[in-house]
Amino acid sequence: MMSGFMNYFVVLLCYSISELQADSVRYYYDYECNEPLVESSKLSATSSLRERGPDNAKLYGLNAWTASENDFDQYLVIDLGTVKNITRVATQGRAHSQEFVQEYHISYGSNGLDYVRYKAAGGEVKMFEGNHDGNTVVRNEFEVPIIAQYIRINPMRWRDKISMRVELYGCDYVADTLYFNGTSLVKVDLLRDPVAASREVVRFRFKTSAASGALIYSRGTQGDYIALQLRDNRLVLNIDLGSGTSTSLSVGSLLDDNIWHDVVISRNRRDLLFSVDRVVVLGRIKGEFSKLNLNRALYIGGVPNFQEGLVVNQNFTGCIENMYLNASNVIQELKQGYESGAAFKYQKVNTLYSCPEPPVVPITFLKEGSYAKLRGYSGGNTLNISMEFRTYENHGLLIYHKFKSDGYVKVYLEEGKVKVELFTEGSPKVKLDNYAEDFNDGRWHSLLLTMATDSLTLAVDYRPVKTTKKLRFLTGSTYYIAGGKAPPRGFIGCMRKIAVDGNYRLPTDWKKEEYCCPNEVVFDACQMIDRCNPNPCEHGGVCTQTAEEFSCDCLGTGYAGAVCHTSVHPLSCQAYKNAIGVSRSAEIQIDVDGSGPLPAFPVTCEFYSDGRILTSVAHTAAARSRVDGFQEAGSFRQDIAYDASRAQLEALLQRSHRCTQRLEYSCRHSRLLNSPSDEATFHPFAWWVSRTGQRMDYWAGAPPGSRMCACGVLGSCLDPTKWCNCDAEHSPMRRDEYQTDGGEITEKEFLPVKQLRFGDTGSHLDEKEGQYSLGPLLCEGDDLFGNAVTFRISDAIIQLPAFDLGHSGDIYFEFRTTKENAVLLHAKGPQDYIKLSLIGGDRLQLQLQAGDTPLGVSVDTSNRLADDRWHSVSIERNRKEARLVVDGALKSEIRTAKDPVRALHLTTGLALGASLDRKDGFVGCMRALLQNGIPVDLRSYAKRGMYGISEGCVGKCQSSPCLNNGTCLEGYDSYSCDCRWTAFKGPICADEIGINLRPNSIVQYDFLGSWRSTINEKIRVGFTTTNPKGFLLGFYSNISGEYLTLMVSNSGHLRAVFDFGFERQEIIFQGKHFGLGQYHDVKLSRKNSGATMVLQVDNYETQEYNFNIKDSADAQFNNIQYMYIGRNETMAEGFQGCVSRVEFDDIYPLKLLFQQDPPPNVRSLGGILNEDFCGVEPVTHPPEPIETRPPPDVDLQSEMDFHRTDEAILGTVLAFIFLLLIVVAIVLVRALSRHKGEYLTQEERGADGAADPDAAALAAATGPRVTKRREFFI
Repeated sequence: MMSGFMNYFVVLLCYSISELQADSVRYYYDYECNEPLVESSKLSATSSLRERGPDNAKLYGLNAWTASENDFDQYLVIDLGTVKNITRVATQGRAHSQEFVQEYHISYGSNGLDYVRYKAAGGEVKMFEGNHDGNTVVRNEFEVPIIAQYIRINPMRWRDKISMRVELYGCDYVADTLYFNGTSLVKVDLLRDPVAASREVVRFRFKTSAASGALIYSRGTQGDYIALQLRDNRLVLNIDLGSGTSTSLSVGSLLDDNIWHDVVISRNRRDLLFSVDRVVVLGRIKGEFSKLNLNRALYIGGVPNFQEGLVVNQNFTGCIENMYLNASNVIQELKQGYESGAAFKYQKVNTLYSCPEPPVVPITFLKEGSYAKLRGYSGGNTLNISMEFRTYENHGLLIYHKFKSDGYVKVYLEEGKVKVELFTEGSPKVKLDNYAEDFNDGRWHSLLLTMATDSLTLAVDYRPVKTTKKLRFLTGSTYYIAGGKAPPRGFIGCMRKIAVDGNYRLPTDWKKEEYCCPNEVVFDACQMIDRCNPNPCEHGGVCTQTAEEFSCDCLGTGYAGAVCHTSVHPLSCQAYKNAIGVSRSAEIQIDVDGSGPLPAFPVTCEFYSDGRILTSVAHTAAARSRVDGFQEAGSFRQDIAYDASRAQLEALLQRSHRCTQRLEYSCRHSRLLNSPSDEATFHPFAWWVSRTGQRMDYWAGAPPGSRMCACGVLGSCLDPTKWCNCDAEHSPMRRDEYQTDGGEITEKEFLPVKQLRFGDTGSHLDEKEGQYSLGPLLCEGDDLFGNAVTFRISDAIIQLPAFDLGHSGDIYFEFRTTKENAVLLHAKGPQDYIKLSLIGGDRLQLQLQAGDTPLGVSVDTSNRLADDRWHSVSIERNRKEARLVVDGALKSEIRTAKDPVRALHLTTGLALGASLDRKDGFVGCMRALLQNGIPVDLRSYAKRGMYGISEGCVGKCQSSPCLNNGTCLEGYDSYSCDCRWTAFKGPICADEIGINLRPNSIVQYDFLGSWRSTINEKIRVGFTTTNPKGFLLGFYSNISGEYLTLMVSNSGHLRAVFDFGFERQEIIFQGKHFGLGQYHDVKLSRKNSGATMVLQVDNYETQEYNFNIKDSADAQFNNIQYMYIGRNETMAEGFQGCVSRVEFDDIYPLKLLFQQDPPPNVRSLGGILNEDFCGVEPVTHPPEPIETRPPPDVDLQSEMDFHRTDEAILGTVLAFIFLLLIVVAIVLVRALSRHKGEYLTQEERGADGAADPDAAALAAATGPRVTKRREFFI
């Protein structure tokens, strides 16, 4: 090809695939193509209000088109008159109203019958953004211009009523077209100008009604080739850059619909972009080469013979339009070459410069109630009917014919298979099932049914199956096609070439009575949608479909859900233990990125009693192996293959606390690192290779870069001058004697070991040899579950960046709380939103809206969620459903609308911990947040010092605020203390419950038959007294005669006297006088099977008293019946003072005595006793500092713009006032200032020299004469 083939076309496509940052293809033109097109167009609509017809749907018009119905079936159709190049669209609502369209689809076509929906790069129908009021103009640019005559706008969301004003912008479309008839081709000679390119762009349009055919092919002498072909109505691109390995990409579906399709192929070295109708597939070409070398011929539309890389055997049948190879318009150059008589570069065979329509008219049956009723020859004994059909339905009637004689024949689909049911007079009903394959794959299939006397032949895809049996029939006059006679249900799909008894009539010539029903049958178009292309099923799920929806088979994928999005495997061994609670090893599969692209892989989980969890990844070289006969350095090579890919291992390493791998080498006269050495002279005989392919300069157990083994670091090598044991010179060794160097590799950035290299093992005849062993990769912990934060204030939130759930996405996290009602997360867009709430402590509710319909799904749990334990939550939203899973097992789904399928459009950040307005806040902990399998670092937000957020999961009970063994009840923003199992009361269990005893006072606790026997009792009592004698506390059993008494002796000492059945014992706490009015706290207990008494008084050193108890003796305190405080019933006088903190194991008699309704077994004698705090003031904690929420952050640039706007407005107002003041001043000056004119007077003569007017009048000659004076004012 000429050098122009090597220039890069600055055209419709601007895409840098080397960076792989673009999501779609954008075209740019080197000329303006922005002419308004609607003014000269014809507009129509499915419905409209009176005086608001489609002709009013013009931008900036005074009126608007308003549909009379508000549903998804309303269309505004714009007929441009001829095919145009349309670059953008602009819309308005109805002026000065709240009637406008907020979102819409666009379809386009060339004949007004069949339309193609404008799709986004991901394959979903693109939803265009509409208006937010009735007046503002909103423009949308088409990334790939639309080439069409008809534009159909389908409103998908609106306010009040569907009202629109529209303008399309573009220009005339000039088409250079070639028609290929299946034997045609165009040959471009590359011998004179071969191609050796690193980049190229190919773009063109095509349409066809054939399912397969070769479109573009070329190859070079070095094995390079490129092959673009249509195979089973999909485009397939095969390319090889000379490596001998083909790379194949496929895109598109139902491309044999005789509608124009846009194709773009863009290659940048080994990066490849392949697009059909704006649906983009990205790929990476296999091999190491990056140039495409073509030096033979380039074929378009077909090849003369079968070539390497082709997967179809036929040439293309259809039309190709405006084919560009880089900057060269091939068809235009072909025309110019033939017109100038110098077409040596191009050669065309059997092509036309036009695009004739094929004489085939398809028909679409949209509903199962639609059908055709065609006439045939009646009364004959032969039958012949043929057709072609395509469908995705499992069931459907194809043909039904009732004989004039008794009986019928019908051909139908059952579970995708073509079957025949035949019933004739005198014969039983027969069902024929002769084809094993399914025919509901969306491809065109031919069908021919012929019947004659004693013969029936059915041919599907030109494969006949003949049945011979006794058949006698007379044909009827009517043939039902695609339905009209049930069962089975009617056929939904497309048919063409329907011929009855050899007669073919175009469906467009059918009369109204020959089909049903007008709104359920579409002529001259096959309006089928391939919902499985691009495949909506993720992670390798198998997609099946009907005319209404698709389904995903997730069997064997390791994922679940409507689109196989959510992994069924745990995230890690830690997650497995959290969910299952195991305490032993387990062999499982883990999915480290959850719903992300990485599949699950097998590991062994080891669970230890100290809480450690190890994840072990095995490899193929686990057995200890011998190395012998490899003398050259590194000549022995062992590649290590793990049970996981590099990407999976890197994800595991990144998430783990620490990872290790043990490597050992045992040697006999075989050197390892050839130590000692410096960096320049380092020439080891052995080394290991990191996962990135780096040759490492240290052995296991030593630090990186040390060029040592572990013994060299510790200075413990056999030869102190060497850095490895194997590098030492050894005297002759026994056959079983080896020296060993080994240890743990702990550097995660280098793990795991990818390859081992050894040398210096001589030959098989000498003593040199080595043995190596490599352990599994061991990783401990999971940082994901350590990435936790605490929300300690209810209006604190973490504002994450906006999360695009789109058509499919998920959020996973774990939470821990005691709050029963709270919002866990919240985000919203202009209308869409998502919100997860905890309700009543045992229900999680997910609310979302994508479009006009709000949805809700909730999970109720039998166990409380607000129980201060970790609970996991998984939220998934996909094209079919919204799904909520709690604790990995409890789940609930809700079906979303089938059509339109809307992406969840969220524009705000994702708020964690409360709603966006900081209401209904959550207090507690969150951890392990994943968005589409990607971890979110929550701790980084806490490290910023955010309001109300703490790093880690730290509650108020972490500081043990409840005293005296009180139980702290966590609230995270507060706490409370449960003092039931203490001898205290109060907010922190620090308030004394005491009693002021008089000598005759007594408090008795009766065990009432629930007698106790103890061997390690725990007793506590606090007291204060100034009378150095008295009975404090006693326990008695009249059954066994055993007792224990605690008292203050007359000398002021503390005495404990007891007899537990082996002998009477007495202990005295000396060195302290207990009758001086001070408060004392006494704790008494036993251990060592009752042989040791432990006495703790105040903060003095604990004293232990050991008793020699015979083996035959019983040290148990048996059948305790009574507990006394102050004195017992046999004493005349008792203790005088204040006693508190009385407890015996789990019994608190004083607390029971003073509660609101004391039990009958606790009573006081000797007068009324009142509760007393014994002079001990309760302990209190200092108040916590009050946190104040800081003001919201204001964007500096926005603030500056705001001030600039204020300054501009203020300047304008001041200028206006100044001008107004000037005008007012001018008017006032003109009104107050006067200019006098001339006075015309006639003064008396002779008065000129008078001194004053009176003298002038007296001196006048003629007397005073006055004339009227005039003044002129300006």
